Amino acid sequence: MIKTIIAIGGGEMGRIKIHEDGHREQKPWDTEQSDRKIVKLTGKEHPVLVFIGAASNDKPTYFPAVRDVFEGRLGCIAKNLILTDLAQRPSTEQIRELIMDADIVYVGGGNVTRLMKALKDSGTDKILQEAYDKGIIMSGNSAGGCVWFEYYDNGEDEDFDGTEATFTTKRALGFVKGYFCPHWNKKPEKGIDKEATSKDVVKKMLVRESKFGYGVDEPAAIMIQSDGDKQIMTEIISKPGSGVYKLNQDIQNIRPDNKLQR
Repeated sequence: MIKTIIAIGGGEMGRIKIHEDGHREQKPWDTEQSDRKIVKLTGKEHPVLVFIGAASNDKPTYFPAVRDVFEGRLGCIAKNLILTDLAQRPSTEQIRELIMDADIVYVGGGNVTRLMKALKDSGTDKILQEAYDKGIIMSGNSAGGCVWFEYYDNGEDEDFDGTEATFTTKRALGFVKGYFCPHWNKKPEKGIDKEATSKDVVKKMLVRESKFGYGVDEPAAIMIQSDGDKQIMTEIISKPGSGVYKLNQDIQNIRPDNKLQR
């Protein structure tokens, strides 16, 4: 049984942005290569995709953008799982049925801590583990990439006050070892404040905490495929110059075949 995760480092997915003055702007489809790969791996003409938008507080404009890409362009049957609005949240059994009948789970961007709370409070975290073990493809962008790894950082949370002393990792689902940092090419090289943590500060945090991880550019992605004890990590490069970078790799405790390749 091959288990697959595709974690995207950020980038636009071809949505239409409506500005305050009413004019519509067509955003680029930066993540096209990764999105097509996600669908192709199912081997189906019309796979079922379940979208989880809890990281963005289930913002009402997010799912239509996902549906436009995955249903309108790629032939999926897209379904929306709302977790942060208790009035619209399905029962645990309904959530389980929805996810276990899917071919793809796609998690959107936003705040990872909000996402993790919604997953745990609804019991969806355990259902995702069951779905992953079944071979359902797990995927997501930005926060939706972070969630599959052991760790993300608290750079968007209230417990980070803009100083290195409060910048730390938090636990995610842990399907993949290590820390995941999206938007790597958008980070400054040095410096830290409440609005921006730099590459240098991220690296120092990992050394301080004796952890390793990956910095992932927009709109690059990591594909992790596991079959028993064997795990292969592959870069998906959607734009020239984007990439995936190993962070504090000297302390990695992984098998020789667990390597990044193109």
